Amino acid sequence: MEKICIFCGRSLGRWERKSLYCGNGTQTVCKECYEKYSPMTNVERGLLAWETGRAESREELREFVEQAERTREEKQEKEREDREQKRTGKICLRCGGEMLDLGSMKLKLGEETFFFSDWNRLASGSLDVQVLRCEDCGKAEFYIPEQK
Repeated sequence: MEKICIFCGRSLGRWERKSLYCGNGTQTVCKECYEKYSPMTNVERGLLAWETGRAESREELREFVEQAERTREEKQEKEREDREQKRTGKICLRCGGEMLDLGSMKLKLGEETFFFSDWNRLASGSLDVQVLRCEDCGKAEFYIPEQK
């Protein structure tokens, strides 16, 4: 049976064949395609192999592609939900973008001195702040949370 490169479709002789892991199995490729597609991730190569229509074990690859799509959609949905939870309704003073809540943080107080700098920081304590970050420009703002 004649082997062909799954990516470019070129007919391959016995010594021209290389194997490349694409999706959930190995596929036969030529040297040029091996060098071109090796830096890609396994998932990207699997999707490309599926799109060519020349992949070996197409049913297994189809299942892999469908699973990769489901995983990608779930990840996007989770990111969307996380973003919705972080929305504050405040607007960035620099660019007008939306500010997202990154949570609270403790800022260490105290002066940096040559002698006793660690003691100075321990004695000074810390300040609790709420951190907001602009989604567009990356500007961060610190707010002192309201005391309850």
